[in-house]
Amino acid sequence: MREQAYTIRPAKLEDLPTIFQLFLEYEEKVYGERQTSELEVREILTTIDENDRKALWKEGKLAGFSLLTVKDHRLPSLLMVYPEEEMGVMMNELLKELVHSAVSKKENERDERVIVLSANLETESKTLEDYGFTPVRHWFQMNMDLTDYNVKLPDKEDGPVLSTFSLDETEMLHELFEEVFSDHYDYHPTSLEDFKKRFQRELFDPSLWFLLKKENEPIGFIMCTVNDESGLGEITHLGVRKDCRNRGYATILLHHAFTILKERGMNTAALSVDSESLTDATIVYQKAGMHVHRSFTRMDFTV
Repeated sequence: MREQAYTIRPAKLEDLPTIFQLFLEYEEKVYGERQTSELEVREILTTIDENDRKALWKEGKLAGFSLLTVKDHRLPSLLMVYPEEEMGVMMNELLKELVHSAVSKKENERDERVIVLSANLETESKTLEDYGFTPVRHWFQMNMDLTDYNVKLPDKEDGPVLSTFSLDETEMLHELFEEVFSDHYDYHPTSLEDFKKRFQRELFDPSLWFLLKKENEPIGFIMCTVNDESGLGEITHLGVRKDCRNRGYATILLHHAFTILKERGMNTAALSVDSESLTDATIVYQKAGMHVHRSFTRMDFTV
């Protein structure tokens, strides 16, 4: 068997159509549906350093893509190769580039950085483990079909009040966000300034963030995004204050989000959840009508 020639170079903005096509083909093959918008791919190519985004070409055709981002000592990353016979070989080529980029982020020899990847397929899991990655957590993507969704929860006179997030409530939301996630797996505190960076994203839409308040005190929140190209609405964060859990507040937030996302033209609502969540989040979501669409594994590699 002749040796294949692969070319790896930084992914550029002019590669957008080709990279977006790779996303579409991979997601259709692996997820069974389109999940990423062209706008999201454009944001990747315009906000992440060129040296941290790589494209792999096989015989003149784009076959793989990787990127690396920084979040404290963690390096949340993406490695995507279209499933084919040489998938593992091409993944290894891109992994070398990822590790090289990760090492460059270290300030000294003792500095520890962890590359975080997701494995959706058995070939991906095996290739990553063979390279030295460790499977640390299994996650679910849960979906809700909004096509025929029509649920309205009864109003309670003494119940909590839902309102759309306002930017002048940022400090309040940040404080609640930190309190809610402090008991979650791999939690790391986020400063107010880092939290505000979410507002700089082109995809940020404050009309899709909601606060749940009781006696004017925030007790929960839900944050969403919409993908007008695919009809997929994503619930990116959902939380209820610890002393207010197990009272049905998460269900109120979920159904409000489902209603809003349907009004925005979404066909599906989706969220990702830790399968070992201490708050039994998976059960809460199932009771609200969601189902497990797929599973994936978080894989870590320390450099």
